[in-house]
Amino acid sequence: MSKKKDTEVEVVDTATGVAINVGKKTIAEINEENGQFIVRISGKEVAVSRTFEDALEEAIKAYNLSV
Repeated sequence: MSKKKDTEVEVVDTATGVAINVGKKTIAEINEENGQFIVRISGKEVAVSRTFEDALEEAIKAYNLSV
């Protein structure tokens, strides 16, 4: 049976919002603009959410699909 390795996701404050890191790699950035949260991956806007929690979920989903 194979062992699953836990993945640690770190949320770091930045000057413009937050960065979502997995290990040493930044997988997404979330910025608040006009009351909405914008999720950017590699500089591209991938989602817009009304709450931070939804934006964080979208960022993690996008990362999982790209792996």
